[in-house]
Amino acid sequence: MALFPLTILVSAALLFLVQPMLAKQLLPYFGGGAAVWTACMLFFQSLLLAGYGYAHLLSRYLAPKQQRLVHSCLLLLALASLPLLWQAKLNPQVLASPLAAILLLLTLTVGLPYLLLSATGPLLQHWFAGRFPLRSPYRLYALSNLGSLGGLLAYPFVLEPLFSLSQQRQYWVMGFVLFALCCLALMWRELGQLSPAIRAVSARLNKRYALRWLALSACGVVLLLAVTQQLTQNVPPVPFLWVLPLCLYLASYIVVFNKPAWYQRGLWLYLFCLSMVFALLLFYLGRQFDLISQLLLYLTILLSGCMLCHGELARLKPAPQYLTGFYLLLAAGGVLGSAAVNLVAPLLFSQYWEFLLVMLAIYLLLLWPEETSKPRWQQGLWLSGAAVFALSVLGLEWQLGQHNVYSERNFYGSLLVRDLTVIDEAGNGQLQRQLIDGTTSHGAQYLAPPLAATAQSYYRPGTGAALAMQHFLPSALSRNINQLQQRKFGLVGLGAGALAVYGKPGDTMLFYELNPAVIKVATEYFSYLRDSAASIEIIAGDARLTLTEQLSTQQQSGQFDVLVLDAFSSDSIPQHLLTIEAMQLYWQHLQSDGVLAVHVSNNYLDLTSLLRNQAASMGQQAYFIATQAAGINPAAEWVLITSNQRFMQQPIIQQALSPWPTPLNSDVSWTDQRSNLLQVLK
Repeated sequence: MALFPLTILVSAALLFLVQPMLAKQLLPYFGGGAAVWTACMLFFQSLLLAGYGYAHLLSRYLAPKQQRLVHSCLLLLALASLPLLWQAKLNPQVLASPLAAILLLLTLTVGLPYLLLSATGPLLQHWFAGRFPLRSPYRLYALSNLGSLGGLLAYPFVLEPLFSLSQQRQYWVMGFVLFALCCLALMWRELGQLSPAIRAVSARLNKRYALRWLALSACGVVLLLAVTQQLTQNVPPVPFLWVLPLCLYLASYIVVFNKPAWYQRGLWLYLFCLSMVFALLLFYLGRQFDLISQLLLYLTILLSGCMLCHGELARLKPAPQYLTGFYLLLAAGGVLGSAAVNLVAPLLFSQYWEFLLVMLAIYLLLLWPEETSKPRWQQGLWLSGAAVFALSVLGLEWQLGQHNVYSERNFYGSLLVRDLTVIDEAGNGQLQRQLIDGTTSHGAQYLAPPLAATAQSYYRPGTGAALAMQHFLPSALSRNINQLQQRKFGLVGLGAGALAVYGKPGDTMLFYELNPAVIKVATEYFSYLRDSAASIEIIAGDARLTLTEQLSTQQQSGQFDVLVLDAFSSDSIPQHLLTIEAMQLYWQHLQSDGVLAVHVSNNYLDLTSLLRNQAASMGQQAYFIATQAAGINPAAEWVLITSNQRFMQQPIIQQALSPWPTPLNSDVSWTDQRSNLLQVLK
C-alpha cells in the first residue's frame, strides 16, 4: 500500500518542480518578462488536461493488465526522451510568435514525461479505489497536492540557491527515473490483482454541475495568473514570486479535499468581498503601497478566491467511481483559464482587465442560486453588490482614462500614452505626453516647443545617462578629433526615445528594443527620434541576444563609446541583463575607455551593490549619480561603470557624483546560472 502514496508524492513534486525550473531558464530568451510564466502555465495546464484525458480513457476502456502494458511502454519512451532535458543548454527556436516558441520548446524537451506525470494522480486513485474499495481515494488527491506544494517550495529554497540551471535539470531527470521505477513496480505488483471488469465510469452528471466545475476551475487559474502578473509588474518575475501564489493555490486544494469541514463558505465569502475592495485599490493605486503591503494584499485576494472556487469543487465532487471524469473537467477548466489569460485577454484588452473581471466572475458564481427558490431580496442584494463593483471600475476608469491617447497590450506587457496638463519649470501650464509601461512612467515629452526638444523624467539634463552622453571624453588624446566628430552610442531600451536629444551631427545611435509596441509608440507618438541630429537606428529584439549575434557574425567589438542600459518592463529590470556574463558582453561592445550607464531607479530593488561587484570583477570602477526629484520629474538614479579617469575627472561629472545609498554587500553577484532576487530587495 505504501507504493501508492510514495509514487503520487514523487510524481506531484516533479510535476510542479519542473514548472519554475524551465520557466526561469526560458526567461532570458524572451526578454525576462512575466509573460514567460503565463505562457509556461498554458503549456502545463494543457498537458495536465491531456494527462487526465489519457488517464480517463485508459482506465475506462482497457482492463488493468492492458493498462499496465500501455503505461509501461509510454514510461520507457519517456525515459528514452530524457537526454533532451539533460543536455547542457536549452536553445529555443526563433519563431515569429514568442508564445509558439515557448510551447514548441517545452513540448520537445518535457512533453511526454510531463504528460505521464499528469496522468499519475487520477490513474493511481482509480487503481487504489479498485484495490482498496473501503478507503476514500480523495485523500490521495490531497496528498498529491501536498507533494506539489513540497516540490514548489523546494525550488526557490533548495534547488535555485544551491545548484546551477543545468544541474537542476539533471537532478530532475534523476527524480523522474525514480518515479518511473516506483510506478513500474506498483503496476506490476498491484494491477494483476484487480478484476478485469474494473473500469472508470463515465461522468454522467447534471450538465449544470459540469459547467459549474469548469467555471470554478477556470476562475481559480485565471485568478492565479492575474495575481502573479500584477505582482511581477514592478519586481523581476523570478521563481519565488511565481511559487508563492502557486503554493496558496495548491494549499487551498489540500485543505478543502483533505478536510472538507475546514471550508467555511460564509467566512471565505466575507473575506473575498473585502478582497474585491483591495483589488480596486491595487489595480488603480498599486504604486502607493510598499512591496510587503502589495504582497500581503494580493495573496489575501488569491487565497480567499481560491478557497471559494476549490471549496465549492470539493463540496460538489461526485462519487469515487466518477473521479477520472471529474478531474478531466477540472483540468479542462484550467486550460480554459490559461487560454483566457494568454490568448484571449491580450486580444480583447489593452490593460490587465482579467484581474478585475475574474473577481466579479467568482462573486457571481458563488452567489448564483443553485436552486430557483432563493428569496428575491437575496438575489437583489447579490446583484446590487455586483453592480457596485462594476460601476466603481467604470467610474475609476473614466476618471483616470479620459486623458489616454493610445494603449496597446502584447506578449511583453501593456503600454499607455497619456496627455496631461502639468506645471513646467517656469510655473506655466504645459501639455505633456507620457509613456506608461504597466504602472511605471517610461518617458515624457512636452508637446509644444521649445520644451519639446528637452528630455524629461529620468533622462533630463544632469542625470547620469545625460552626463555620460553629453560630456564623454576618450582617455587617449589621439582619439580626440575623430571621437568628438563621430561618437557612437548604444542604448538598450527605447522608451519614448528621450535620450536621442543628446545626439549631435555625426553621432550614431543604436537603440535595442524588444517590444514592437514600444517602437511604434516612440516613432508615432513622440518626436524625440525624428528630431534628433544624430543618425538613429532601431534594432528589434532582445538586446543581449542581438549583441551576442552581432559579435559573432559581424565582429563588432569595441563599437560604442557609451552604452546605456535602460531596459525596464514596468518597474522591473530583466535579470539576464545584469549578470556577469551580460556585463562582459557589454564591455566587448564598448571601447576600452567607454562608459556603461545603468539606470537603477527602482521602488523595490537596490542594485548598487550588485553593479559595484560586477564592475570590480571586470577591473572597472562604478560611480553613483542620484538626481533629486524636481517638480513633476521623478528622482533618477544611475550607475556609471568605466575606467576612463579623464572623463570622470571633469568638474561637471565630479559635482554630480553622489554617495552610495547603502553599504557594499560583497556577497551579491549574479551569473547566468545563479541569481538571487532576495539579495537586492530594499
